[in-house]
Amino acid sequence: MKKRPKNKNKTKLKGAEAYKSAPVVQVTTQLGVHRSSVYRWRKHAKALEANKKAGNKYYVRTSAHDALRVRYPVLEKQLLDYVAEIRKNRKLCVTT
Repeated sequence: MKKRPKNKNKTKLKGAEAYKSAPVVQVTTQLGVHRSSVYRWRKHAKALEANKKAGNKYYVRTSAHDALRVRYPVLEKQLLDYVAEIRKNRKLCVTT
């Protein structure tokens, strides 16, 4: 089973950018990673930048959450009231 990556794209991009202005030893202590990780991030900087623009599992654009907004607030309130009423009056619950 593959392990899930611990470092997100944001951290990787930070490391790749920080490498340009500071020594690797300083960047590794700052981010808490091994120096080989910083070298690898520098090598894959273009791919990370592309993922940042497109968005992926680990770096999600805020516009991706637009679909989660409530579209019908009146119906949402009615549903919440119904669920609250059912929970209060457990005798009306139908269970399997």
